[in-house]
Amino acid sequence: MSKRDYIEEVLAKQGRLHKQGSRMDLFCRRIHPLVAGFRAVRALDRTVTWRNEWLKYGAIGYIACIEGYFRLLFADLIDHGPPFVSRIENLRDIRFTAETVVAIHTKKISLGAYVAHLLPMNGISDINSHMSALLNVDYIPFYLQQPLSVFNPKPVGEVFPDTIANVERLFKLRHLHAHELATKERFPVRDIEELIGSAAMFATLTDEIVERFWLASV
Repeated sequence: MSKRDYIEEVLAKQGRLHKQGSRMDLFCRRIHPLVAGFRAVRALDRTVTWRNEWLKYGAIGYIACIEGYFRLLFADLIDHGPPFVSRIENLRDIRFTAETVVAIHTKKISLGAYVAHLLPMNGISDINSHMSALLNVDYIPFYLQQPLSVFNPKPVGEVFPDTIANVERLFKLRHLHAHELATKERFPVRDIEELIGSAAMFATLTDEIVERFWLASV
């Protein structure tokens, strides 16, 4: 088995992204047409034989958006410098070789992009672990305590108590439909828009929280 070339993987991944725009711009660029496409397929007559099959791909796309957003966020935090960069040691399973050190030193790739690429992203527990390590706070409880908006001061966890469970459910649906035949599994069409909304809110509010509490103060 050939050895993985993480540097080339990072460069290839970056080459598939638009150069302009913030991480939220890139997130929205993918998720807005994804949501529109899902709703168009959902509106098809139920007698269309392939309708439910294509709806399954929505969960795969939504989690791709969540994973992509958080990897960009991790990279941005680390590349921002102190105090985040010093907390890399708190992240699990990060290894550096001579090749990666040279690539980072010569600015072929950034430290943040390399570390973010290596982090596991299989569910809420992974996101919470990485965010908590970089921000030095137990992130999910902190997130749930934040006000929903400037117009609604109630905490997210009070207004939408199922937010995190919904995102975790999307992760499980992604895994199921990306890696299994699951021919007997029924797709939760009635629930999916709530899951989508929770995922979009999770990313959007996270971006606002990080900018307000961390990046604005360092």
